[in-house]
Parts: sequence; structure tokens; C-alpha cells
Amino acid sequence: MKLAELLPDVVAAGSSSAQLSIRGLKDDSRYVESGDLFFAIKGLTVDGHDYAERAVEKGASAVVSSRDLSLAVPVFPVDNPLRVLGDAAARFYRDTSAALPLIGITGTNGKTTTAYLIESILKTAGKKVGVVGTVSYRYAGKEEPAKYTTPTPLILQPLLGRMTQAGCVAAVLEVSSHALQMGRVWGCSFDVAAFSQITQDHLDLHGDMESYFAAKKLLFERHLKKGGSAVINRDGPGGDRLIRSCQTQKLENILQVSLEDEEADVHLANGRFSLAGIEGQLVFRGAAYDFHCPMVGAFNAENLLLAAASSWAVGLQPQQIVDGLAGASAVPGRLELVKAEGEEGPTVFVDYAHTPDALRRALEVLRPLCRGRLITVFGCGGDRDRGKRPLMGNAVARGSDLAVVTSDNPRSESATQILADIEPGLVSEGCSRLETLHGAKGYLVEESRERAIALAIDAAGGDDVVLIAGKGHETYQILADGKIHFDDREQARRALQNRRRHP
Repeated sequence: MKLAELLPDVVAAGSSSAQLSIRGLKDDSRYVESGDLFFAIKGLTVDGHDYAERAVEKGASAVVSSRDLSLAVPVFPVDNPLRVLGDAAARFYRDTSAALPLIGITGTNGKTTTAYLIESILKTAGKKVGVVGTVSYRYAGKEEPAKYTTPTPLILQPLLGRMTQAGCVAAVLEVSSHALQMGRVWGCSFDVAAFSQITQDHLDLHGDMESYFAAKKLLFERHLKKGGSAVINRDGPGGDRLIRSCQTQKLENILQVSLEDEEADVHLANGRFSLAGIEGQLVFRGAAYDFHCPMVGAFNAENLLLAAASSWAVGLQPQQIVDGLAGASAVPGRLELVKAEGEEGPTVFVDYAHTPDALRRALEVLRPLCRGRLITVFGCGGDRDRGKRPLMGNAVARGSDLAVVTSDNPRSESATQILADIEPGLVSEGCSRLETLHGAKGYLVEESRERAIALAIDAAGGDDVVLIAGKGHETYQILADGKIHFDDREQARRALQNRRRHP
């Protein structure tokens, strides 16, 4: 594309640079090729301005930056390079998000499950759908590993283009607060913006809950199409506040969902929960439809309502929605049941819960299903919000009988220190430190996640339930010296096969 076409708000049509031909867009100097437009972006740890000269040496034809630079090619300083990058990527890849209806889901917890449910609903209705989220990027029988929950524009825009070419009629995106604050969805216009809830997480990036909420709100304030639909869980923390904000914006279509409030646009009636799933009636503005969904737990009922309302907002009929919920499959790493062939023993679940609220919810689901003790294996990630660590301990102490505190993804931090940060939350709830798990109540500390999982499963009897929380679908562990293969589900199966049988 010509530079003036690519950057119409930056480059004047009659300027000397207007007809410069751009062959590609790059924001990483290592991958620059001749004829590329380089975007110098200041990130969390790396400043692209420091690499602009290197990009020019490798063949960049022009540079967009946030300040003036002395280079051998045209430089275009702008107030917000991230926005310019997102808009330029949309133009370069033929503005696929304008032609492909987008459903964006934000909130601390529930994004992945809600995306899977919407995917099931649309597929059951005979529609091709693309999904961009934490577990993978998938469309038309293809699946790509997810580098980010919400990828950068130079990954996202061509991905949406491939979905369009494959015949997808909609795309579902998990939109993280990181992505919103860092401008990754500039250039995307959403037909539906959905909100689950907001609880403490990511304060290492946002600083405080007010800033965290402000980042989530950007999906509705900045990226929702005119005439698009805001779908909001009014039961969850932050829901009522976001509804008021959307009303102040005078958004035309606000759909509220609730587990109990009959005034909500979509609500649940006569809900029943068991290991077989969720059933009852979905009520769409007074019209009730019987349904069954194999997802387990009341918190998944909130995700189910969000998915139903989002699907309704893009034109599906209630009966199509109910049919799609019935066929929903288990979400990898979300209360995923782990079994070992031929082994009778405890019931083991692996879940991605890595916030205090998500842990509390998971334990609340499992408690009534547990005839014996509820044992939790958990930790906290390094280089992330330290303030939530004792809160994770609080949640586990309140909801579990026994716990093993262990390493998660320590990254550059000391795993020992992370565990020490968690312990006060357990102790403040009256939970005592143990040397073994063969007791009625308490916790022990085992830094090795492999040994922690084995200890919990070995100590569990046939009536016990073991929850392994924090990593879910992840198949790696991030340590100070790099990433290693580690899958909680594999470790749990191995421990089940090796455990000694209890009488």
C-alpha cells in the first residue's frame, strides 16, 4: 500500500512521502525487511525507539514513533503509535474486522468458557466461527497455539483475515485488560462487547482496581460499534457500575443477564446443578426455554447466560442457543476431570483458577460434590500482582480441608518467597501448617509442583476430591532460566497410576 493510504491521518496525500510503497508492517526490528514500515513502540520492558536505527539499517522505508528521531528515512511522530499501528494493520489487511462480526468478551474470569460456549452455539446453528483466546486460535478445523490471550495487531489482523477467507461468519475474542490498555485491539470494531465480572488480578500492570476497571471499560467506550450490543452480567462485581456507564454513554443496546433477577433481559429460572451439568430454563425477555448444558457449577451458569445473550445479540434464535448449549464440550483446563485407566481413587479436577475469586468459585462448586475431604494444590505466579497472594491463601483456607502450597510459574522471582507471601492468608483463616496431609485440616508447603500433585493424590481417599488450580490447560512452567514442559493433567494421571490404594 502507499504510505498515504496506510496512514491517512498522519501523511498528507500531496507530501513527498505519500507515494512511498510499503511492503509490510513491523514492530520488532529483528524481523524488518526491505520496504517495511517500522513502528517504534514503548513496551513494558523494551522501547522500540532504541531499535529504530537498526530497523532502518535492515531496510525500513519509514518509521512511526512517539517522538522525533534523526534517521535516514521519513519519521512520523504521533501521540499514540499503538493506535496508529492498530488502524494501519486493519487497513493493510483489508479491514477484515469490518466485514467479520466480532464478539469480544472481557472480565477477570470466565472469558475462555464463555468463548467456548458461544463457539458451540454458533457451530450447532451451522455457522463457521473463529475463536481467539487463551487456549488457542481456531477456525474452520484449524488450530494455532495462542501466544497471547489477545494478540497484537500484527498477529490479530491477518488472523481475522484468514478466518474471513475460510468462510467464518463471526469471530469470538477474549479481550484481556492488558490488550485493552496496550492498544492491541485498535483497528477492531466489535458488534458485541460482553462483560463477566471484575475481581482482583493484574494489579502489577494496572496499579489499582479503579485503573483495572477503567481498562476493562475501554471495550465498551472505545471499540464497540455504533449500534452494537453491550452484554453485561449484572450479578458480578462491577456489573451494575458498567451498566450505568453504558447508559451514560447512551449505548443503544444493553442486554443484562442474571442468575436470579427476573428483570434481566436473559435470566436463569429453576436452575439445578450437579456433576451432570446445569439445567433449568433460560428466559429471554419473558420467553422460557428448557435447557441442559454439561458444564459444572453455578459460576458456569453465569458464563452460560453471557454466551446465550451474546449469541442472541448477533441474531440467533433462543432454540438455536439452547441446542448449542446442550452440545458444549468440556473446556480444557476448566474444572477438567482427570482420570487414570483402571484406577479407583479420588476425583481429580484441574482448573485454571488463578485469582482469589476464581478459586473461591471453583471450591464452592466442588464442596457439595465431595463426600470426603476437599484437597487443593495451588500457588501464585511470579512477576505478577503480589497483593493477591495472601488472598489466594484466604480463599483456599475457607474452601478446602487440606492444601498444598506449591510453585506455579515463578518466572524471575524466588518460588520460596512467593510461597511465603501466600502463607499469611492461610494462617489468618486458622489453617495450620502440617508436615503430612494425613490429617483433617491444614496445609503443607512443597515447592516442587510435581511432588505437590503426587502428595495430594497419594493422600486422598476414594471419597476425596483434589483440585489442582492455577495452570489449567497450560503445558509449561515458566522458571527463572526459561520455560519447561509441565502439564498438570499429565502429572495428575501419573500420580493416580502410581498412588498407593487406600482401604
